Amino acid sequence: MKKNTFLLLLLSFQLGFSQLTEDFESSTTIPAGWTSFIGTNGLGTVQNWQINDAATNNVAFVTWEAVVGGNAEDWLVTPQFTVDATNFILSFDQSDSFATDYGSTFTIRVSTGMSQTTHADFVIVDTQTEADVWSGGPLAQHTVDLSAYVGQAIYVAFVLEQNDGDRWIIDNVDMIADATAPDPATTPTPADTATGVVIDPADDNMDGSPDNSVTFAWEAAVTGDAATAYDVYLGDSPGTLNLLGTLGNTTVDITGMEYSTLYYWQIVAKNVGGEAVNSPVWSFTTQSDPLSVEEVNTDSFKYYPNPTTGIVQFDSTQPITNLEVINLFGQQVIRVDETVLAHRQIDISSFKAGTYIMVVTIGDSVSSYKVVKQ
Repeated sequence: MKKNTFLLLLLSFQLGFSQLTEDFESSTTIPAGWTSFIGTNGLGTVQNWQINDAATNNVAFVTWEAVVGGNAEDWLVTPQFTVDATNFILSFDQSDSFATDYGSTFTIRVSTGMSQTTHADFVIVDTQTEADVWSGGPLAQHTVDLSAYVGQAIYVAFVLEQNDGDRWIIDNVDMIADATAPDPATTPTPADTATGVVIDPADDNMDGSPDNSVTFAWEAAVTGDAATAYDVYLGDSPGTLNLLGTLGNTTVDITGMEYSTLYYWQIVAKNVGGEAVNSPVWSFTTQSDPLSVEEVNTDSFKYYPNPTTGIVQFDSTQPITNLEVINLFGQQVIRVDETVLAHRQIDISSFKAGTYIMVVTIGDSVSSYKVVKQ
């Protein structure tokens, strides 16, 4: 397992610990000074925080558990330590096990009380859902700003809340003291100057209209101190970028994108030490609208009847190399084979009533035709 090296803060623990850094390598049980327990409702007594053995790389993890009457809470709490630097970041690597969202919630909580195990003393300072946590593969770094607790002795709790949810895996718990601003984010998706970037029309927000979303992603710099958040900017020129929001993770779906449009975007990494300087501005151009209907070459291609109750006949004076039917979300609902092309007809009798687009390729020419199913 790759172990990240950070600038470590020397700490004074009431329990005698000189610094807080834990890679879970030294034991197959919860490390000395740490503790694990369940929530106040008493649910979830079977699965608790534990440590993998050396064969599985020594990480701390807790597994889902089906319970009745609420959510199981599994707490893993650090020893007490003092935040004695103005710019102070908690850093750890994490993952869950499944891409499917089972409704788990992952929180970081802080207590300034004297007890390591008093639930009510802890305040939530960071919340993640399963969509925020990398699933499978190598663990991904996550950071939390603890600078609000400068000068105070605190406990930090890792709490998984779920009911038949997912697993939470953590490793390489470290503290970054006197943090300086991170270096700029790298490796943009869409790639810089990319063209034909696909727009997803799926109606994920269930409002009856295509979302027209593009997935944006980037990677944290491998140099400098860790970022705890990213400002996302988007605009139609480098000088007109607008702040869309601030994220704690490195990917976001942005909706309402336009076809055949040049966009500029920027990610500004930041932490308690400040913002990255000289963050690059990237650009990309979206695909052309697949639903734009330009009925050309009508002398060489004909189709009927339209509207239709099911069968659409078509004919062409030139060989048809491809023909497909898509819905108004741009999703392919039928792609014909050579047999269909030979018979010159398609059957859409099983389709719901509405408008569809028939996309026809003849040589190097692609044309689109509206087909109304009654």
